[in-house]
Amino acid sequence: MRFTEDQYNDLKDEIRSWILRIDEEEMLPKGIKALNFGLIEPYGIELTGAKVYNAEDDDWCFQEDFVPEERECPDIDINETISPDYFKKTVVLILKEILPELKDLDLLKVSHITAGFREKDLIEVK
Repeated sequence: MRFTEDQYNDLKDEIRSWILRIDEEEMLPKGIKALNFGLIEPYGIELTGAKVYNAEDDDWCFQEDFVPEERECPDIDINETISPDYFKKTVVLILKEILPELKDLDLLKVSHITAGFREKDLIEVK
């Protein structure tokens, strides 16, 4: 199963709004080097940040030095028949589309931004 264009755009709008709210309401602590958009099954997205980053070992994402109040992206309604790989590819694509337009946000002024399921390979989106 795939997302319809409307479902894709709704998900993109929700992720964008969530990032904008976090940027408006939170101050990124000093020293945060990386943000991870962690994917959750059945389907959700959470944001955490770390003062460490290691491209060779994704375990860095378990160090949560920044956890926003609104950790999880709300209002995501994803059909459970969507495959985890397709969900991951879709979220990565959405992030690659919206991060350039949000590049001036203080929240996103980190060296590395990744997305993926924690127990699987993370994909660097910035």
